[in-house]
Amino acid sequence: MQNKSIMFQFSVAAYKGFTLIELLVVIAIIGILAAVGIPSYQGYVEDGRDKQAQNNLQSIAMQQKSFYAENFRYFTNATEGDDQSAAINSGLFESTSGPLPTTGSFYNYWIANTSGKEAAQANSFDAVAQVKADPEKTFTINQDMVKTKVGSDGVAAEGW
Repeated sequence: MQNKSIMFQFSVAAYKGFTLIELLVVIAIIGILAAVGIPSYQGYVEDGRDKQAQNNLQSIAMQQKSFYAENFRYFTNATEGDDQSAAINSGLFESTSGPLPTTGSFYNYWIANTSGKEAAQANSFDAVAQVKADPEKTFTINQDMVKTKVGSDGVAAEGW
């Protein structure tokens, strides 16, 4: 009678490494995970940036209320469409370092005078955050705390 343990023995020296099929399966699995994961991750990063811009606009709107109480007018920028973060930081927040990022930001910030009066008598405003890479996409908040979002398609929607 033959010993069963001998039938199932194999040489360790003969089995070194992976077969080509095993490597191709692993590469295919990694490719599928990357194809699903990378776009999801990029979406989460973009959502995070959007939330940061919205928080910055909320800060601007709240600071505008204080500015109005002290000066009987709102702080506005003369230039729309350009990044006015440094001017907003110094003029509205009386700070050189924040809260708006002045370098490396993904958004342009400005405060538009919507009252039709000169800046020294501005009684309404729109604070705007515009995506630098996609100028169509903007977030806006006004003196009544009404929030508006314009998407990449140019369609405006109430709220963020």
